[in-house]
Amino acid sequence: MTYAIDLSLSVKVTRDYLGDSDLDINDVTHYRVAGPAVFGGTVQWDRKQVSSPVADGDFTIHRRKTNVTETLTVYVTGSDLADMFTNIRTLISAFSQDRYTLQFNVGSAVIQWDCEAAEYSVEMDNVHLHALYTKVNFNIPRKPNPISGGY
Repeated sequence: MTYAIDLSLSVKVTRDYLGDSDLDINDVTHYRVAGPAVFGGTVQWDRKQVSSPVADGDFTIHRRKTNVTETLTVYVTGSDLADMFTNIRTLISAFSQDRYTLQFNVGSAVIQWDCEAAEYSVEMDNVHLHALYTKVNFNIPRKPNPISGGY
């Protein structure tokens, strides 16, 4: 038996707070998402525990999932330096919104995450400037449960 797997990837950031349409950050013209791209299934618990002087161990009386910080790298290019800088600013603006949805379409699967303003760094040096190609790294806080899809 043979299985064909479609791993085509589309990644979009909503820009409702900016009043703009969704930004495709894997359009292969201006932006390309570095792999691995799809957010993981990390779960972190905030636990409230109690103990007793007469019983060994601690007992969890309440727990909840905390926000997770995911890492995402996007390669940015442009037709000239001014265009590349414009594309970098557009990308950073999208990830600097107070709240946005990050949507991954992997083949026929759609996964959406509720995210908050991300920390970022732009890697730039003479070689990247000359090639009109650079990396922008994001640390994205997201809610622990997907809006849709996923797990």
